[in-house]
Amino acid sequence: MPTKEYITEVNRYARGPNLGIEFGMWGSGMINGLKTDIGWGKRLGQFLGTRVAFRYFTPLRFEGAFDPLLFASVELFGRSPVLMGVVRMYGGGGVFFGGRPSPQSPGDAFGVTGGGHMGFEFFLNRKFSFTLELGGQGGMHVQSYDAGISLVSGVVFYFVRT
Repeated sequence: MPTKEYITEVNRYARGPNLGIEFGMWGSGMINGLKTDIGWGKRLGQFLGTRVAFRYFTPLRFEGAFDPLLFASVELFGRSPVLMGVVRMYGGGGVFFGGRPSPQSPGDAFGVTGGGHMGFEFFLNRKFSFTLELGGQGGMHVQSYDAGISLVSGVVFYFVRT
């Protein structure tokens, strides 16, 4: 069983700065991305913050030429403390904006949409965790390949104890 000191230490890292890598199904395609969660201070940051993410979307099936999507997001999130130093639940949502780097089909090259997610974070030690998220989002791509349900997993690295 985790000790009280270990649980406190995990929670001190878990509200600090981090960098995550994510990959998974996104609408009718796949995404790869980088994300960081920024807590709102030492006390409030345990429960609330802002996520900034950069993602690359690849459609699995497409009509005509290959037409991927690059986009960023700014999201607000809420999260629980790390229970028993092992797991926490979180959720959030926000705005996604970006465009198609080489538009092959007619239509807007840039778009804005919104979406949200809910997930679990499993801590292997004080500075490293796995994530599993389920969410949904609107279509930003002119063909709406990216609209629908998302199932994303990833890893997160924590750097500083707060």
